[in-house]
Amino acid sequence: MGRIPFYGAHNQLLMEEKMRTIMQVMSIALAAALLTSGAFADDLSIYDVQFNTSDGDASVYDGQIHNVTGGVVSHKWSGWQKRVYLQNPDFPEWGAIVLKDWEDGAFYDAVEIGDFVSFTDIKIEEYRGATYLRYDHAESPELDYTIESQGNPLPAPTVLTAADLAVPVDHAASEPYESMICTLEDVTVGQMDLGKEPDNYELLQGDDVAWGADYMNVDAGGLYHPYIYPGAQLSSITGIVDQYTKLSNNWDYYQLITRSTADIVPEPSGLALLALGLFVTSRRR
Repeated sequence: MGRIPFYGAHNQLLMEEKMRTIMQVMSIALAAALLTSGAFADDLSIYDVQFNTSDGDASVYDGQIHNVTGGVVSHKWSGWQKRVYLQNPDFPEWGAIVLKDWEDGAFYDAVEIGDFVSFTDIKIEEYRGATYLRYDHAESPELDYTIESQGNPLPAPTVLTAADLAVPVDHAASEPYESMICTLEDVTVGQMDLGKEPDNYELLQGDDVAWGADYMNVDAGGLYHPYIYPGAQLSSITGIVDQYTKLSNNWDYYQLITRSTADIVPEPSGLALLALGLFVTSRRR
């Protein structure tokens, strides 16, 4: 076999070194692209997802796929798209998130209130101001979940003021409580028929105004729960904090959404007047 001339061997070595460099650069670029797209599923808590924002509102993990060490199922709603709310009681702020079930209730039907659930390879998204987990194998083929425990108590409601959920909106004050169970105390119902539907009502506390809604309330029997009417004085009202933002229609607000009659505690005098009104109505019939 003939020997390769010196200059030919030298050129061959240069070419091999060049190819190794190109392959290394391509590998680094591919790894960076995969990391940016969320293909590497790092473990995140709900707090991590919610607290790390790009603008004080939207999660920096929007559009990415991650493992999420979840929380206790605090509420389920089977409206136009089934939702499951999860809250980790270890975090007094930034501690809750909503999951939207894109698979016709596959996850919604499998879990119960009080289950502590964690997720593998679940997509994080933003929509209309709210950060949520997307249960959708079409988006996350390796998606899975684990029910870590059952029968857990619900996290105690966080007591807020109307200023914490202020209208006009104050994102810095309200965003930490998105999807969490919260309570307002000593409020009066003001104007009704507000918001995009319209199905919101004012909750007045001194000079501060927050908004409430009853569309997830299983006992409402209509747009509003019977305890909700203009001038109604409430010892407390509890619900889940929800955000709705659609700036093209000039909507940007947080709302406290009640879940059942137990969430609305009228002042005793108001409850007596309500009972009297129901009694008079029944007598007239």
